[in-house]
Formats: sequence, C-alpha cells, structure tokens
Amino acid sequence: MDLYLMRHGQTFFNQVGLVQGACDSPLTELGIEQARKAGEFFKDQQINFDAIYASTQERACDTAEIVSQRTDYKRLKGLKEWDFGLFEAQPEKLTPRFREGANSFEDLFVPYGGEDVRAVGERMKVALTSIAEEESGTVLAVSHGGSMWAFLLVLGVDVDSTLRFGNCAICHYRYENGSFRLVEVIDPLDN
Repeated sequence: MDLYLMRHGQTFFNQVGLVQGACDSPLTELGIEQARKAGEFFKDQQINFDAIYASTQERACDTAEIVSQRTDYKRLKGLKEWDFGLFEAQPEKLTPRFREGANSFEDLFVPYGGEDVRAVGERMKVALTSIAEEESGTVLAVSHGGSMWAFLLVLGVDVDSTLRFGNCAICHYRYENGSFRLVEVIDPLDN
C-alpha cells in the first residue's frame, strides 16, 4: 500500500505566527491555492487515490477536499495535530526551546497540558496502521506538520534535523509486512 501523508495548506494562524495544534483556524487564500497546486501535482504524476483520510480538524478536511476534488473521505481523530496545551493560539516565539541535542519538543508541553511527542507519534502510528491494514492501493491522509514529525520519530527514520514540513508537504510511505518505509518527502509547491 502506498500512503501519501500530507500537511494541510496555510492557515490564518500560520500566517500570523500563532501556535495551532488542537485549536483550529481556516485556510487562507494562499492555503487554498497551495492545496490546489498539491492536487495538480498528484494529477500530473497520475496518482489516484483509492481512499482518502483527514484529521478531524477543519484545515485538514478542507485541504483533503481541495486536493482530491472529492468529499468521500473519512475523518480520523488519530491524525489530528499535536496538542500544545497552554501554548495553543499563543505567539510561536513563546514556545519552549528544544533541549540541547533534541530533534523535537519531546515532553516540554506536558507540564502545560499538552502532549508528549512519543504519545503523538504513537497515536499517528496506530491510526495510520489501521488505515494500512484496512486499505490497499494508494491512500491520501491529510494531517499536520507536528504530528507528521512525531510519526517519523516513532518510526525511527533517520532524517536531517533541518527537514521541515512546509504547507502541503507530502511524505510518501510504502506499507509492507506490517511496517512503514519512507520512500520520499515531496514539496508539491516546488514542482
């Protein structure tokens, strides 16, 4: 099974530099255009989806609809964004800094009512494994940058620490014999 795990398009909170995790904000005009371009990328590559999933958050659902031009997708809570606790809707500059040598926020949000990175990654792994076990062919799942990063960490994928998931970034995975393998990271806005 081929899984295209994708981040949503730009939102209002992205535009103004606010933290958004469990809270939501709508796609901007640019975010809508980014989703359209991602849809064009899939069309140009002749990638058709046998099934489509999205986080329950509005920004992911809207992106899934724009990219696929379909409404027959399934919403899945396990694909939602990392909960940042009290940092939600606050300026990004207020978030804690990584510990020396760390490649994520680890458990830094937990004392403020947020999630631990491993919990987010495990939640994503459970959700994506259930999709992979249920579906065959090619699947699109629209999620969020923090959750996508946490999933990579739980899988133990060795990635460059400078890798960032911009809006509409895509991780192409192959699921075989009960495990995920990262095939490539795609920036559909750069094509």
